[in-house]
Amino acid sequence: MTSETAAGLSLDVADRLATITLCKPATINAIGPEEIDSITGLLRDAVADPTVGTILIRGEGQRGFCAGGDIKQVHTMIVSGELDRLAAFWAAEYRLDHLIATCPKPVVSIAHGLTLGGGMGLASHASHRVVTDSTRMGMPEVLIGLSPDIGGLWLYSRAPGHTGTFAALTAAHLHAGDALHMGLADHYVPDDRIEELTERLRNLPAATVFGEFTDRPPSWIADHRAAIDRMFGGDSVAGIIESAHATTDTAVAEAALSALTSASPTALCVTHEALRRAARMRDLAECLEQDLRVGQHCSRHPDLTEGIRARVVDKDRRPKWSPPTVAEVSATEVSSFFEPIGPRLQFGTW
Repeated sequence: MTSETAAGLSLDVADRLATITLCKPATINAIGPEEIDSITGLLRDAVADPTVGTILIRGEGQRGFCAGGDIKQVHTMIVSGELDRLAAFWAAEYRLDHLIATCPKPVVSIAHGLTLGGGMGLASHASHRVVTDSTRMGMPEVLIGLSPDIGGLWLYSRAPGHTGTFAALTAAHLHAGDALHMGLADHYVPDDRIEELTERLRNLPAATVFGEFTDRPPSWIADHRAAIDRMFGGDSVAGIIESAHATTDTAVAEAALSALTSASPTALCVTHEALRRAARMRDLAECLEQDLRVGQHCSRHPDLTEGIRARVVDKDRRPKWSPPTVAEVSATEVSSFFEPIGPRLQFGTW
């Protein structure tokens, strides 16, 4: 049985497997408010179906699972002054992420190709998280003047050493081995065996199926772990930049400085503080509440519209940040991003 939604998604139930497919490959399955509402409804339908034993979330097309939230829609909402509508969009997205994380049935995600931002929210909160040869996973928000959201900092703050700080501040694209090393994924399945995996999930419990996939590809993050920990263990973004200039590991230094010198200084400092706070949180829900609060403050800061303009709208990649340097971002300004704003995030239940 297959059903489709107007938002470009489908739900297919075959034997004991319900498959939710993002069907907009032209945009690498980017998600906006309509997609969030549709995925939420399809997920609830799959849970309510007594014939369904496992739920699979995947994306159509070779380019990727999901390139994240529809940034152009975000830009339009901000410049149109629809900040409450933007907050409602983010709140619905975070509620969906929480539903995936707390789903009473096993949820399998296949994060092939680009899996960025909101795509990570759909993929990395599932109970069985699959990465492939083509996986390029990451949280690129600091490059547009936003702090990583969708509970990404909950995951990054629990990654080994300071690898999560590295990934958050450099917007790194993580390969399959990196995602496994950092605890962002559970299983590696080669791209050419995905259909085999899907076929077996139709008739067997997920735990049984994944026992057959035990390979782990190499990880650049693991290989450079010592340098990453030394460089990104600093108490401030300024200290991290100073360490990057001083390190002898040129590969890590180049990766770090390329991002740290082009990202929004304010977003970098807010993200660094958000990571520190996320590390002390009791659960994902608390982190998602922080994400909504920080995001609403970001939507009122000039760097977000400027960052989207420079990278997505005009694509000149020459943003004019305010302020232009990390040294000019005050501790008071950073703290203001964590002040209460708008209504608290309310989570749905199963």
